[in-house]
Amino acid sequence: MTITLLIMAIQKFLQNELADDTQPVPPVLLGYLLPDTTVNLDYPVIMILPAEGEGDSGQGKIQIKLQFGTHSEEDTGLIMLLNLMERVRILLLRQRVLEQKFSLDAVWTWKLDEEHPSAVWRGELTTTWALPQIRQEVVL
Repeated sequence: MTITLLIMAIQKFLQNELADDTQPVPPVLLGYLLPDTTVNLDYPVIMILPAEGEGDSGQGKIQIKLQFGTHSEEDTGLIMLLNLMERVRILLLRQRVLEQKFSLDAVWTWKLDEEHPSAVWRGELTTTWALPQIRQEVVL
């Protein structure tokens, strides 16, 4: 449930913050941007998905991947993709804490999909988040 709350918090944050920008707000969806998804999808698009996590009895960390997609027959698709990824990266790093419980780690990575369908440009931003600490209710 905590992971669900985190990805929903990221979705809400991006929808709100990108709406304040002068550029159109891309759909911010939960799930995968599949390699063969080229039809019936509004571009640009941002997809949020949990990737992997780790932790101990105290606090956990989880990687969240933000997948981006743009569509253009020209190389402007690459420019649109990089601009969108950079806008999101800056917004998240400025905020760092969502809903007073999810904290963004300062370390992040990004990559572009080198093999892409014609006119579809894809990239990925990987972020790491600290999950709220779970407190033991029963003392032995």
